[in-house]
Amino acid sequence: MASTVALALKLAWAGRVRLVLSVVLVALAMTVFLVVTQLSAIGAQGLDEAIDAESGVPGSYAVEMQTSFGLDRGQLVDAVHDALDPVSSEPIPYVVGYPDIQPECPPYDTLGRGMVRFVYNADGTPYALPYGADVPSDTEVCLAGQAVPATGIFVPSAAQESRWGLSLLFVAPAYEHVAALMTAEPVAYRFVVTTGRDDSEQTIRAALRQRLGDTALRFGSSVDEATVDVARLDGGQQVRAASQGIKTIFGVIGWGVLGLGALGLLISQLIVVRDRMWLFGLGTALGARRLHVAILVAVDVVLTVVLGVAAAVLVAVLAQPVTDQVARSTFGTDADLLNPGALARLVLGAAAVLVVASTWPVLRATSQDPLDVLEPKVS
Repeated sequence: MASTVALALKLAWAGRVRLVLSVVLVALAMTVFLVVTQLSAIGAQGLDEAIDAESGVPGSYAVEMQTSFGLDRGQLVDAVHDALDPVSSEPIPYVVGYPDIQPECPPYDTLGRGMVRFVYNADGTPYALPYGADVPSDTEVCLAGQAVPATGIFVPSAAQESRWGLSLLFVAPAYEHVAALMTAEPVAYRFVVTTGRDDSEQTIRAALRQRLGDTALRFGSSVDEATVDVARLDGGQQVRAASQGIKTIFGVIGWGVLGLGALGLLISQLIVVRDRMWLFGLGTALGARRLHVAILVAVDVVLTVVLGVAAAVLVAVLAQPVTDQVARSTFGTDADLLNPGALARLVLGAAAVLVVASTWPVLRATSQDPLDVLEPKVS
């Protein structure tokens, strides 16, 4: 076996010009494949994040309640989480809203009365909203005589307002106790559930009825009466479909280039097998098994692919600064060409090239009758 591999390496060295050209072909295909798939990945990620920011996370729902069914906040939050955690793929943040509040210091009293909301994580800790962003530093809101600085105020975009609810103000949870002094109206609750599905409205309602039905009856109400709505938060299905189409196009380009490289290597190997058929026939006539012939062909292909991948990795390392610059200017992030995911795709692509470029040449070389080579039939 070792002697067969050594012979294969000697044959490869004898045809080193062809080997070098084949390595360059594979390296080019691998490099383009690596760059295209990586830029596709970060581009798709950035596009998906932008769509989620503008249209909502896919399969997300808002559950808004006008009453706590006589439960305190901790009991209500626990009950809703017990009901909806099994159907939610992510932790369920919630919003506490105090209606009929009017800020007291000018010019904010001109806003009139409205809901002031406070956003919490599922575990009750303050949700990390960008408080103070896009708010003038001298902004000040007065609640029950206490000034709330600009760093405690959140101004949502339309998509964020859709997620967290319409509100006069979003204020940091540290000031909730002040807002509680300014209204006698029942507190409203809003839970954001992410199931990842587009048909979960009835599932959410059924889970709430099962968990809170008896509590609601004792309170003299029902879950449906107290639940303002179970509403889809995500949209932009057409944009999401276009995003998927772009990812598919990038994938076709990447794998297409890799396929062309594999096809070029396959043609090269078929020519080599044809030229060396006399050697394979002679070896078989002298007692070599088909396994030895297969090794002679496969080692040449493996050597070409391994050297091509190594060259592609070297090119990726050298091209990393330029690729990062392109990615930052286009997608606002770096393109790590040799991250674990990219390397996994590279290994998968190399395996695909290896299979495509070696299978038929090996079958052709091992299926040849040595007599047909040593004594060609004369027609």
